[in-house]
Amino acid sequence: MLFRKMLRDFRKNFGAFFSVFLLSALAMTLFCTFEGHVLSQNVAREAYHKECNLSDVWVYGEGFSEEQLEKVRDLDFVQSVQLRTTITGTAPDCDGAQVDIFLENENTVNTPYYISGEKFDPSDKDGVWIANAFAERRNLHVGDRFTIEYDGVTFTKTIKGLTESAEYEYRQADGDADTYLENIAIVYMSMDGFPAEEYVQHLFTQGKISIVDVIAGLASSDQYDSMPYTQMIIRTKDNGALEHEDEIAEALDHDYSAMIDRKSVPGLARLDSELDQHQSFSYVFVVIFVGIAVLVIATTMNRMVAKQRTQIGTLNALGMKKWKALLHYVSFSLVVSVLGVSVGLLLGILWGCPTIMSVFGAWYIVPDLHSVFHPMYLVISLVVVLVCVLSAYLSCRKILRIRPAEALRPAPPRQGKRCLFEKLPFWKKLSFNSQYNLRDISRAKLRAFMCVVGTAVGMLMMMYGTGCGSLVSTMVDLNFERTAVAEYQTKLSSDAKLSDVDALADSVDGELVMQDAVEISKVKNASSKEKKKETITVLEGEHLYNILDLNNKVTDLVPGTVGLSRKLAEGMDIKVGDTIYWHLYSKNTWYKAKVGMIYRCSDTQGIAMLREDYEETGAEYTPTLLMSNQKPENTKDKDYIISVSSKPDMEKAYENSMSMVNLMVYMMIGFSSIMIIVVLYNSGSLSFNERIKELATLKVMGFRSGRIRQILSVQNLWLSLVGIVIGIPLGNVSLNAMMNSNGENFDYMLKLPMIDYVLSGILVMAVSMLVSFMFSKRIHKLDMVEVLKGCE
Repeated sequence: MLFRKMLRDFRKNFGAFFSVFLLSALAMTLFCTFEGHVLSQNVAREAYHKECNLSDVWVYGEGFSEEQLEKVRDLDFVQSVQLRTTITGTAPDCDGAQVDIFLENENTVNTPYYISGEKFDPSDKDGVWIANAFAERRNLHVGDRFTIEYDGVTFTKTIKGLTESAEYEYRQADGDADTYLENIAIVYMSMDGFPAEEYVQHLFTQGKISIVDVIAGLASSDQYDSMPYTQMIIRTKDNGALEHEDEIAEALDHDYSAMIDRKSVPGLARLDSELDQHQSFSYVFVVIFVGIAVLVIATTMNRMVAKQRTQIGTLNALGMKKWKALLHYVSFSLVVSVLGVSVGLLLGILWGCPTIMSVFGAWYIVPDLHSVFHPMYLVISLVVVLVCVLSAYLSCRKILRIRPAEALRPAPPRQGKRCLFEKLPFWKKLSFNSQYNLRDISRAKLRAFMCVVGTAVGMLMMMYGTGCGSLVSTMVDLNFERTAVAEYQTKLSSDAKLSDVDALADSVDGELVMQDAVEISKVKNASSKEKKKETITVLEGEHLYNILDLNNKVTDLVPGTVGLSRKLAEGMDIKVGDTIYWHLYSKNTWYKAKVGMIYRCSDTQGIAMLREDYEETGAEYTPTLLMSNQKPENTKDKDYIISVSSKPDMEKAYENSMSMVNLMVYMMIGFSSIMIIVVLYNSGSLSFNERIKELATLKVMGFRSGRIRQILSVQNLWLSLVGIVIGIPLGNVSLNAMMNSNGENFDYMLKLPMIDYVLSGILVMAVSMLVSFMFSKRIHKLDMVEVLKGCE
C-alpha cells in the first residue's frame, strides 16, 4: 500500500523529485570525473614511480666525485644513489627538436620505463634509448639511426630501445608555447658513449677552455673530465627526502649548489598542481549541488507532509506506527538520491573520467593510465544519500509528532501578522502585485532563500563560463602585447659565444633575455626549507620583453636592485628594501641583492634584474632568447640559433594550449543553466502549490490567468535579481582563486570585463523567464471549484 502511495506521490511531485535526482547525479558525475581523474592518476603514477625507482632527492653541483658518491651511499637511510649528467641538445634530422640527454655509467635510480626493444644498458657505447612519445610522432623505431647535436658536436647512435622517463610526466620544449611531444625527446645513453674528444676540441675552438685547464685537470686525475657528473640522485629507505638534508650535505662537505625533492621537479610538479586543482573542483561541485538538493528536499518534503496531514493522521488512527510513517516519507529522499548517485557513478566512471583522462593524455605521459574504481566513490555516495535522507527526516519529524486527533482536522491557518516589508514608509504606494509578492516572500523564507542561493551560485558559475571565455584573449594580451611584445622570438643555444649573440642582437635591433633556474633565500646558509627553487630573468631594458607591476601594467626594473615576483615575495615575507641571496642551480656561488620592486608574473615566479647588474656579480651571462621586431637572416648558417618563432605562431600555439579552458566554459555554462532551471522551477512549483487556494481565489475575483502568471513571474524575477547581485561580487575573486589553484607558479589577476557581467546576468534572467512561462498552462487549467472545496 505504501509503495503504491509512493509511486503516486512521485508522479504528482515529479518535478521536485527529478530535481533531487538530477542534482545528486550531477554531483556524483562531477566528483567521479575530477576526483576519479586524480585517483586514477595517483594509482598509475605510484606504479610508474615504483617501477622506475624514482628518487626522493636531486642534488645539483658543478661536479661530483666517486668519493662523494661513496660517502652518500654509506649513509644508513640511503637505499640507492647514483651520479649522472643532464645536457640539452637538438635533433637536426627531426627539425631541430629539443633533446634532453641523461648521461650515466650506472642505472639504479630513475631508471627508464621500458616500452620496447632492449632494456637500457649504461655500458653500451653505441646505442641510445629515446622517449616512446617522441618516437611515435617522429616515426622512429628500434634499430634506426638517431643524430644528436650538442654544443657544436654532432654524433649518431643506434636506437636500442623505446622508453619513458618518470621525471618527464610533463614535458615542453623550451622554445614552444605549448606541449608538442614531437618537439622534445628524452634520451638515455652511456656516459662513455659521449664523444668527449670532439667536445674538448670544440671547447678549445670556442675559447671556453685552454691548455692550462686541461693540464690542471690531468694533474688531479688520469683523464681530463670534460663532462663532469653534475647530478646526484638519491632514493631513501624511508622516503624522508629533504629531512635528511643535513646528513647529505655533511657527506658532500657542503660542496653542492642545490638540493630538491619531487615537489620541485618541473616534470612532476606540474601534474601535481593539476591534480590538486581537480581535487578541489570535485569537492566544491559536490558541496554546491548537494547543498541545493538539500534545499529542494527540505522545501518539497515540508510541503508534502503538510499537504498530506489528514492522510498521516488517518494512517496513525488506523494503527500505523509513527516510525513506519516517518520511514515512508524519508524513503522518498532515499530512493531518489540512491538512484541519482548510482547514475552519477556510472556516468562518471564510464564516461566522465575516461574523457578527461584522454584530454590530459595530450599533455601528461603516465603509462598504463586507466579509470579505476576507488572506495572513495562509495564513501561520497553514502555521504550524499545520508545528507539527503537527514534533510527529509528533519523536514518530516515535526508534523509526524502531531497526535492523530489533531492531524485528522485541517491545519489551522497561520496567524496573520504584519511582515517586515509592511513597515516600510512607502508600503501603501506599492502596487497590489508588489505587496502580494513581498508578503509571500516573508511567509516562505526557506523557499525564497533557496531561490536566491541557487540563482547566486548559478550566476557565479555562469560568470566562470563567460569569464573563462574571455580568459584566452586576456592571457594572449598579457603574454604577447605586454610581456613578450617583440614580433620574433629567437631561441639561442647554451654554447653560443656572447660576442656572436651580441652581434646578432645589434643586427636586428633586438633585446637579449636570459632565463635560468635559481635558488633564492632570505638568509645566508639557508636550509632547503628556507630556500625557493624559481627562475631568474635577465633583461636589457629595451622593452621588447617586459615585466608587469601588480596591476598588470608595463614597468621598469630599478637599476642596482632585483625585482621579486609577488607570489614569491608573499610566500617568503619579503618586502621592497629587503636583502635576498640567490645562486644558479648549476653553480655553487651565492650572490647578494637588494629588492627594488615587486612585480607580477602569471606563470613564472622568481627574480628579474638588468643585464648590467647581473654581469657585475661576475656570474656567466648566457642569454637564452633574442626578442626583436626584425626576423634574423641566414639562421641556418648560425648553429647557435635553435629556432625562430613569430608572434602570430606563438599566439596560435598558446590559444591551442588553452583548449581545456573551452571545455571548462561549456561545462560551467551548462551546469549553471541546469542549476538555475532546477532551482527556479522548484521555487515556482512550490510557490504555485503553496498558494494554489490563493490563486484560485484570485481567479474567482476576476483576475485573468495572464495577470496571475505576471504575479508569479515578478517574484521569480525579484529573487533572481537578488541572486545575481549577490553572485556578482564573488565573480572576480573566485575566478582568480580557481585559476591560481593550478600551482605555486601561477599568479593571475584577471578582471572580468563589464560585458561578461552583463552577458551572465542576461543569461540567468533568460533562464528565469523561461521557467516562469512553464507555469502558464498550470494556471490556465486551475480548477477553482476543486481547489476551493477544501476551504469549506
